[in-house]
Formats: sequence, C-alpha cells, structure tokens
Amino acid sequence: MSYIFISKISTSVRLIENGEQLDQQLTGIIGDFIGGVIGTVWSFAGVILFFLALRLQSKELSLQLEEMKSTRNVFQVQQFENTFFNLLKTQNDIRQSTELRDENFNHIQGETNTTYFNGNAAFEKIRGFINQEKDKLDKNIKAIEYILSDDCDWEEEKKSENINDFKEYYTVSYNELENNPSLKSKAIFKLAYNQYSNQLSHYFRNLYHILLYIKENEELELSQNFQEEFTGEKIGIYINDENVKGKEIKRKYKKYSHFLQAQMSGTELFLLFYNVLFFKKAKKLVQYYDLIENLNVDDLLYPELDVNFYQEYQDGLEIIPKSDLKKRDEILKI
Repeated sequence: MSYIFISKISTSVRLIENGEQLDQQLTGIIGDFIGGVIGTVWSFAGVILFFLALRLQSKELSLQLEEMKSTRNVFQVQQFENTFFNLLKTQNDIRQSTELRDENFNHIQGETNTTYFNGNAAFEKIRGFINQEKDKLDKNIKAIEYILSDDCDWEEEKKSENINDFKEYYTVSYNELENNPSLKSKAIFKLAYNQYSNQLSHYFRNLYHILLYIKENEELELSQNFQEEFTGEKIGIYINDENVKGKEIKRKYKKYSHFLQAQMSGTELFLLFYNVLFFKKAKKLVQYYDLIENLNVDDLLYPELDVNFYQEYQDGLEIIPKSDLKKRDEILKI
C-alpha cells in the first residue's frame, strides 16, 4: 500500500526551491497517510508481540505446573514410603515383643514351672495349641457320634450332658458342625484367640492398618488417574478393556504388600489365614493383596474344606479374586 501510494504521488511531488511555499494540502495528505500506516503497523506489531509474550508465559507456566506436579508426585511417594516402612518396622517390633507365658505344674517337685516364649516362638506355641485342639475336636466328634449311635447304652440325661458340654466348649453344636464341616476350623481358632487374645489382637490389628493404608493410597492414585483422563489432561490407554495405567498402579501397590508378606513366617500366615475369617474388612484386604499366597495347602487344618474360604466374590463394584494356594508337591517340582 505504501509503495502504490508513493508511486502515485511521485509524479506530483518534487523538491521545492528557495522562497517557494509548500503545498499544505498535499503534504498534509502524505503526512496523514504515513502516520496512519506507521501507527497501524506499530499497533499491529504490539498486538503480535503481546500475543507472543502471553504464549511464552503460558508455556513457562505449563512447564512450572508440570514440574510442580512431578515434585508433588515424588513428595507423595516419599511420604507414603516413609510412613509405610515405619509401619513395617512397628509390625516387626510387635512381633519381636510378643511374649507368651506357659505355666506347668511339676507334680514331682510340687511347684509350678514358668516358661516364656518370645517372638516367633510365641506364634509357634499358639500354632501348637491349635493343632492340639484340632486332634481334640476330631476325638470329641467321634465321641459324640458314638453317643448318638445305637451302640451307646448311656442314659439320655448323660448323653444330653455330654452334647451340651461339647456345644459350650466349642460355641457350636455337633449338628451344626455335621451340617457345615467348614465351621470346624473356625471353632478351633476361636478357642486359640480366646486363649491368646493379648498376643494376637495387637499383632493383627496393626497388620490390618498397614493393608488399609496401602489400599487407601492405591484408591487415591486410581481416582487421580481417572480424573486426569476424564478432564483430558492425559490420554487413557486400554488393552482388553483394562486401563493400562490403572493396572500399573495396582501392581505398584501390590509390591508393597509383598514387602509385608516377605517379613511373615509360615506360622504367621497360618494364623492370619484363620484370624481374618472373623473380620470381613480384614479378610477383603488379605484376599485382595493375596497375602496368603505362599501358605501351603498341606499346612491348613482341614485342607479340602478350608481352601473354600477364599473363593472369588464381589464387594460392591469391586471383584475380589480367588486365592489359589498350592501344595508342596506343586511348588517343589522335580
């Protein structure tokens, strides 16, 4: 436009001589045009520079937000792991400080001998008590079967007395056990828990809170991931209808449950297997993280019956997978 304007007026514009007056109208037009063009150009350039500055600031702000988000994630991981490993240390301290006192009366010496069991030895002692009660229950069941048979010539009052004593001791009747044999293991462990509640309750309560802490953080991260995908901050990738990032998050937190499991002995897993049968929330977490996967089927009280305690089930919208326990022969294949 400037070129066309100058070329058009070049035929009527010339240098003036001394004493000659300017053509005010012509020079005014030229000045107005040049001023208008330059002003517009500079205004337009200012708008572009302002836009570029905003764009640069937006990029810098985006980078700062990404850096802050990355820093926040690192901080959250560090905070979680610090708390988790402190809880793990507390659990180990509880295990080592667990003490069991066993008193036996010595008839020869006429005095009571006291033996103390600490740490893993205390849990082994409790497991031994459970195994003794299992043998005792099996014998008592056979005794009740005899009482109810035609071979027994006892009086009805004596029969009823023995049957009532059985129910009072095991808090479950013979008929209930006969109709539902899986109750035998629960009845036996209940005896052990009542006997050693001081040792078991503290240990399993802290264990439950460790698993709950892992699960709460897992759900929080899954929720954040879903929100970011829903708002378009990140793209969700699905393989076989399963969110890849969600699967990665679950795998990460299951790794922490493996750290917990690695510190537990076979006896602790054995006691855990039966303890959580009485506590629905704890059982869900144990089964969700498959904390008992390294427990051998052969170590259970009634293997064929007890494995059915950990079948797959649905809790709300969540599927709790089945726990597949293996036999020693399946693990130690030649």
